[in-house]
Amino acid sequence: MTPPLEIRRAWRAATELHDRFFIRDAQDIDVRGIAALLGVEVRDGGIAGATARLVGDHRWGIIRVAERVEHEGARNFSVAHELGHRQLGHPTGSVAALCSAPKARDRVDRGVESTANAFAAELLMPARLLRRRCEVSPVSLDPARAISAEFKVSLMAAALRFVELTSERCALVFSRQGSVAWALRSANFVPEIPRGRRLDPQSVAADWFKGRRMYEGCQPVPGDAWLDHSAATSVEVWEDSLAIPGIDGVLSLVWIPEKVAAPLG
Repeated sequence: MTPPLEIRRAWRAATELHDRFFIRDAQDIDVRGIAALLGVEVRDGGIAGATARLVGDHRWGIIRVAERVEHEGARNFSVAHELGHRQLGHPTGSVAALCSAPKARDRVDRGVESTANAFAAELLMPARLLRRRCEVSPVSLDPARAISAEFKVSLMAAALRFVELTSERCALVFSRQGSVAWALRSANFVPEIPRGRRLDPQSVAADWFKGRRMYEGCQPVPGDAWLDHSAATSVEVWEDSLAIPGIDGVLSLVWIPEKVAAPLG
């Protein structure tokens, strides 16, 4: 499945910065340093109701990151996201609305945010450095943990990047209040895991919302715990779930091994 043209353009813009600043490995990726080389100053604090905000034009810029964003990886992604808006030529007025509170974000062009996210992911986690590392089996959250530590990004960002780059059949699912908030599937993962789907009691993730102990690590669960498919009852998929209490949710990586994929299409 070929990504949309706008996403590919965002990746190319990030790659151009890698080439321009001779970025060759994870140690070279200093997003605040890259911003400075582009004439953009990064400041902490000074904004309300937003994660980050960019002001300026093609000659100069200031990125402010909210003090409440404490995790280093989340701060790095916020800066890279704002640089994406700038490098991709998004209007500053749209940027201010885009990166503000969720209710405001619902009123802006989601395509603009998606391309800024794609730019940030490629800038911080270049495909050429990660693609081979994402070809692993069995699949679990362990590669994402390693990417998170080495490339100084959040575990969620690393897991999303893993799913984008791997050829394995897997999906990253974030659940809140016992339901699927969103799911990102790898290119060959079928069927869809719809937003709003109630977590099946057979899933590992469901245990956390019921106040039970959620066992860590990748483990087999019935296919119909995650998949709405006539053949799902006869296969097992693998689930690696991690509670994220700070945002009251569970992150789950669901993997369909090659040997059971055929009945699912």
